[in-house]
Amino acid sequence: MSAYTEEVLISKLNKLVDTQESISLLSQWFMYHRRHVATSVDIWNRELRKASSARKLSFIYLCNDVCQNSRRKGLEFTQEFKKVLPDAIEHTYRHATADVQGIIRRVVNIWDEREVFDKEFLDELRKRFTGQKTLKSEQRVIQSGHTAPSHPCRPDIAKLTASVQSISESESTVHEYKNKVTKIWSEVMEVEEKPSPSILSQQLDHLLRLLTEHQNLVTRNISNRSQIINQLKEIIAQEEMRLRLDNKSLLDTQSKINETKECIEQLRSISIFRYDAIADRNKNKLNGESRSDQNGEIRQKNLLQQQQQFTVKDNDPKSRSIKLNEKSQQLTKIDDESQGTSSSSCYDPSIHLTLPPSSFTSGSLLPSETQLFGDSFSLMNDQLQQ
Repeated sequence: MSAYTEEVLISKLNKLVDTQESISLLSQWFMYHRRHVATSVDIWNRELRKASSARKLSFIYLCNDVCQNSRRKGLEFTQEFKKVLPDAIEHTYRHATADVQGIIRRVVNIWDEREVFDKEFLDELRKRFTGQKTLKSEQRVIQSGHTAPSHPCRPDIAKLTASVQSISESESTVHEYKNKVTKIWSEVMEVEEKPSPSILSQQLDHLLRLLTEHQNLVTRNISNRSQIINQLKEIIAQEEMRLRLDNKSLLDTQSKINETKECIEQLRSISIFRYDAIADRNKNKLNGESRSDQNGEIRQKNLLQQQQQFTVKDNDPKSRSIKLNEKSQQLTKIDDESQGTSSSSCYDPSIHLTLPPSSFTSGSLLPSETQLFGDSFSLMNDQLQQ
């Protein structure tokens, strides 16, 4: 047995054909290097996707031979192949002709009959024939370290992604078959000297098989491309409808934004107006108090002057009464003038005191000098009596 390297394994897989000898030899080489089982299965899965549609079935045969014959010494290969088989089966089945698809289903049935894998796993493989995936298969792929393909949430985008992926994977195969057909066609049909009838018959059979496979691949590509175009048209129609709805939503939102800004400006204007009104009211109040203080000082000054004039040495009661009446009239006139002056200022309830009207009704007693002039008149009267 040759030493194990990845390059050697890739070279052997590239030479693999669907004959019993080729598959058995490589299967024994796999089992001989069983300690590299994880690397071997990973390379098998990678090279399977690179192989042409005609050669992919050989990889499935190799997996079948390894899994059945290695069970006597352990389950390493079956456990490792279970991690990649669902996607590998789906990929091979999708790129196979109807005859090859029947063979793949027969291989899965053999695994079921011989209990190579458990029934739950085989049911999962059968679902892959129709492109279905189960939750356990996705969890198995994640646990194995292989990245699970992510699908968008929208079903139409998921279908489009699957169709585009299928086209991308089949293009290399179609190109490879086209080159083979061109080469064999020139070797068989364009040579001047024809080989013997038996050899020519084999060449023609081989050419016909290649042409048929190439035709099937191109037909499948045409169907997939038409499907992609139809899916794109549906997506464009849906996106145009969503675009109109988004534009309408944008206009509604902009209208609400403008209305909200207008409310904010109105509220700000009201707040400023209230602040200015309060400031003006406080200013007027301060001015009124200042004027009231000035008027009070004037009244006190006049009273002091009158008090000095009342200080006379006339002890005649009749003369003193005449003088008191004159001075009382003067003070009343001065008080009325001061009140007229103060009335021009802003009204303040704490400054202007109104006597009750009942005090001046007809028939009531006249107010005394003390009620009219307060304590200052009593003081003056005491001084005059002295």
